[in-house]
Amino acid sequence: MLPGSFCQLNHLKYLDLSDCHNLKELPECFGHLFELEYLNLTSCPKLRQLPESLCKLFKLRCLYLSYCLGLSELPSSFGDLKLQILHMNGLPEIHDCPDSIGDMTSLTQFVIDSATPDILEKVKAIKKRLNFVGEVEHNVHVMETSGCSSIVDLVGLTCSELVLKNIQNVRNPEDADRVKLRDKSNIRVLKLFWKNQGGGSVLDRLVPPRTLESFWLVGYRSNEFPDWMLDISSYLPFLSELTLRDLQACDCLPPFGALPNLRRLCLMNIPNLGKIGKEFYGEGGPCMKLRVLLLRSMENLVEWWTTESSEENEEFLIPNLHYLEVHDCPKLKFLPYPPTSMNWVLNNSETIFPEGGFGKLSSSVRPCMMVLTSCSLSPEKWEDRLQHFPTVEIFRVNSVSGLRTLPEAMRCFTSLTLLWLVSLNDLETLPVWLGHLSSLVEIGIRDCPNLTSLPESMKNLTALKILRLLECKGLETLPEWLGQLTCLEILFIEDCPNLTCLPESMKNLTALKILRLVRWKGVEILPEWLGQLTCLEELSIGDCPNLTSLPGSIKSLSALKLLRIVLCPNLTARCQGEDAHKICHIPKVLLL
Repeated sequence: MLPGSFCQLNHLKYLDLSDCHNLKELPECFGHLFELEYLNLTSCPKLRQLPESLCKLFKLRCLYLSYCLGLSELPSSFGDLKLQILHMNGLPEIHDCPDSIGDMTSLTQFVIDSATPDILEKVKAIKKRLNFVGEVEHNVHVMETSGCSSIVDLVGLTCSELVLKNIQNVRNPEDADRVKLRDKSNIRVLKLFWKNQGGGSVLDRLVPPRTLESFWLVGYRSNEFPDWMLDISSYLPFLSELTLRDLQACDCLPPFGALPNLRRLCLMNIPNLGKIGKEFYGEGGPCMKLRVLLLRSMENLVEWWTTESSEENEEFLIPNLHYLEVHDCPKLKFLPYPPTSMNWVLNNSETIFPEGGFGKLSSSVRPCMMVLTSCSLSPEKWEDRLQHFPTVEIFRVNSVSGLRTLPEAMRCFTSLTLLWLVSLNDLETLPVWLGHLSSLVEIGIRDCPNLTSLPESMKNLTALKILRLLECKGLETLPEWLGQLTCLEILFIEDCPNLTCLPESMKNLTALKILRLVRWKGVEILPEWLGQLTCLEELSIGDCPNLTSLPGSIKSLSALKLLRIVLCPNLTARCQGEDAHKICHIPKVLLL
């Protein structure tokens, strides 16, 4: 964290904090930097939120947030900023785009090229509202009157983002020449799409401008690349994002690793690519700025070399990776070791795991988040692989078969703060040592049907603030020790049909703020001690058809701001009638 004294730099106008690997938060007094005009937070992966006071920086014109991988929300007053430039690429934890950005009438550059479809649609609407005119999408077709392709209509075009689709309709490469794409220095993003056929001779003529920042190549059908791509670091020295997708004929990549400013590389569905060797790095040495590597549907990719040779003391050629996501690459191995990325997201790609650790190779980053989905490992391999990740803070396991309990190697996760277990059909027990991971703040268990109980040792998790038990159909009772989790603030219990009551010890959860009970078919009453949860701010009850009334003690919950009752017909009727007096003090009541 920056020291509070930093905010005393009252005349500071330019601040670049990019690539601060361990920056977790900005001080609340950050808003005292009243003269600040430029703020770059690019690639600060541990930064989780921005202080509300940042929205008081009314002279701020440029804000760069791309690849802040842990950033999960933006301040509520974000739209108060008078920004001209806003970059928000590569923010996987941001699940919504604030509508208030549409109030930034001075915004001239708003960059989100990689996000969920919902966010991209919202961004499109915001740009339309702000009358952005810099983005052009053109579907190439053959013009009947002249016989030329419509790409020649782009000769006088000026824009910041150009998307060309159906380039296979450019029959004469000279049509592409006439566009003089290389001279259009305003283009920041270029996306080229082929369908079914076409390739080299046209791409050879579509040389992008030297200032290009983001390039997509999709559906290209040739197994050869033009000269400008083979020397891409000379032609596109400012390129920071590169996406290659659906290249059916490609069996060897140009030296993309030589791009000096490359931050994000995405390779998807390149079925004939079997190896990425040292030639990928060209003569440029390590990829010092590469932060995000995404690999999807590369079923024949077998190896990717991460060092110049197999010598123990060789340096990593990808030394500062923040995010490694690999989907459906079942044969891939990084040799001799994988990059020590901060964040690992593996889906059906368990061969990525280092068999012998990371050797003696040095790196400035350490793994802190791991998500494993549909990975098939024997118990022995679980133990062998996980022991090399002692610094993991966030661990999610999804849809893994054969896992009857958690691997013993997880005992080394002494920094673990968040644990999610999802769709583990074979999970029967949780180990006693789980209660010794004293840094745990959040535990979520979802769709683990054979899990029947929680270990008593979990009562020692005194830092635990969030517990979610969802769709655990085998869970028979809630333990009496639950009341010893005195720091617990959020408790969700949903779709656990064998549960019929809450343990009385829960009355000791005096820090609890949010309680959600959903699909409890067997529950008929809520206990009177519910009124002792004096910090409770939100109570949600859903699909509990046999629940007929609320306890009278609910009137004692003076902090309760929201009561939500959904699909509980008997309870809803009571709350609208004879029990209305019990809930009249609650500011917001939703009966649905």
